[in-house]
Amino acid sequence: MKNLLIILFVFGLTIQAFAQHKGSGFGLKAGANYNTSGKYFQDAGAIWEEPGGSVGYQFGAFYKFASYDIFLRPELLYTHNKFETGMGEVSYDRLDAPVMVGLHMFKIFSLVGGPSFHYALKERFPEALGVDSGSKVDFGYQFGLGINIGPAGLDLRYERVLNDQKITLDEVLKRKDSFKSEQVILALSFQF
Repeated sequence: MKNLLIILFVFGLTIQAFAQHKGSGFGLKAGANYNTSGKYFQDAGAIWEEPGGSVGYQFGAFYKFASYDIFLRPELLYTHNKFETGMGEVSYDRLDAPVMVGLHMFKIFSLVGGPSFHYALKERFPEALGVDSGSKVDFGYQFGLGINIGPAGLDLRYERVLNDQKITLDEVLKRKDSFKSEQVILALSFQF
């Protein structure tokens, strides 16, 4: 029993030492994103049928400006997204520049949120959709939670693009439809 208490005490001290959030610094980030149409129950069914169908990836760098428990973290990321429309796969590559404002809580958790800017590099839509891809520049927002142990971090964020991306389905459905890009992002980061 005494050995168990000593081990727990040493483990607690070790976690405290590594849980201290880092100050300002440069870092790298990579992760996976799941693109959603906003119809969550339909999307949940699609996940069971084809788990990798709407999964993309992202990687890039960030700089964290930290002061006490508040920080500013601009990021520059390359993102690849894809999702299935029922009439074919839509995929696009873009540069993302989220600017996160964050708050450290309980030494290992962080809460983040802020605007996100997107520049479309390449878009691929099925011809049957008759797509009007619109502007190459989009604006949105992200918010989420993070776990930070020493220089390593794990973030889970929700992102939504505010600009409508028009998809005209007149030939197929005799109506116009539009969607706002939404995704859930899970990413690892390492700050130097």
